[in-house]
Amino acid sequence: MAKKKIEQNERIVERNITSRCDGFSFRVRLTVQGVRINQTFDTLQDARAYRDRVRSDVATDPTHKLVLSAKQKRTHSAHKTFGDLLDRYLLEVTPTKRGSYVESTKIGKLKRFDIARLPIQLVGRDVLQQFVEQARRQEGWSDNNVRKYLMLVSGVFQTAVKSWGMTIDNPVRMIQVPSNGKARDRRLLPGEFEYLIGELKKARNPYAGPFFEFAIQTAARRGEILKLKRQDVDLEIATALLRGTKNGEDRVIPLSKRAIEICRSVMNIQNDLLFPLTAVQLRQAFDEAKKRGRQRYLKHCSTENLEANSDFLESLRFHDLRREGASLLFEKNLNVMEVATITGHKTLAMLKTYTALRPAELALKLG
Repeated sequence: MAKKKIEQNERIVERNITSRCDGFSFRVRLTVQGVRINQTFDTLQDARAYRDRVRSDVATDPTHKLVLSAKQKRTHSAHKTFGDLLDRYLLEVTPTKRGSYVESTKIGKLKRFDIARLPIQLVGRDVLQQFVEQARRQEGWSDNNVRKYLMLVSGVFQTAVKSWGMTIDNPVRMIQVPSNGKARDRRLLPGEFEYLIGELKKARNPYAGPFFEFAIQTAARRGEILKLKRQDVDLEIATALLRGTKNGEDRVIPLSKRAIEICRSVMNIQNDLLFPLTAVQLRQAFDEAKKRGRQRYLKHCSTENLEANSDFLESLRFHDLRREGASLLFEKNLNVMEVATITGHKTLAMLKTYTALRPAELALKLG
């Protein structure tokens, strides 16, 4: 074992004690449970008493052990950056979640910010606020996006404290986290379905079009449909079993006549999955269809001398199809319990978030 470095003007007096300045002071050096102790005394007797007391306390005093252990953890934390925490979280925690792909993408984005290169102990209130300002300025993040990333940061710190035993504070508790804001109410505009389905039928992946229409017919989540297997679809009784849904429970949903037709159209391919495509392939196909559909729409407006809708296909997201599907179920006169059974929402508040009924449709019911 290598000897500890001794300064030139020191000499070893006895174990863990050195004489400094020709005996005018004495230094005690020792490492206890990973914590380095370095104290200076005027006399050898005081240095010796301190050294022996520390050794005795470690052996007999549980409180002293806890203090040293906490010191050791703080010392260990001081050498780690927030990026190190993100890496460990990505390796140990993220894979256990259903939304692991989305979270891993968010962690990748977080690591590109300056905050990831800072030591953990420096990530406090001011640093988080600078991070939020940088994200808004450079990435154009909305309040909702900022909130999601701050919740991820909070989760990383909470895991570091509760699961990894690190002695650090959660800085997210020190700032004002933006609220969810106004609930999104985007549905398909008149004509958007026709433009999208037309372009998706031309996509490189032949399953993109049927997947898009099936999502609207069932109001199911993208991830639920991606996991749907042929064996989970019963065309005789017109149902499909969605496994491992977001709330942790399997869910059986009824299939409309059009949904059954879509299932039959893709079941002739020998594959275990009903729609054999990945989330990445689906997103690429959807984005490309939106882009091409928008171009066709603008060309049509120009040719017919019509005023183009600036929002047509621009702000549409794939997840909006779930709101479209849920709203259509209500417009087909299904009641709240029937729609909740299909969508899987546990509360009326959440179901309301994914429903946007059109006033014109309601007016027809009023007569």
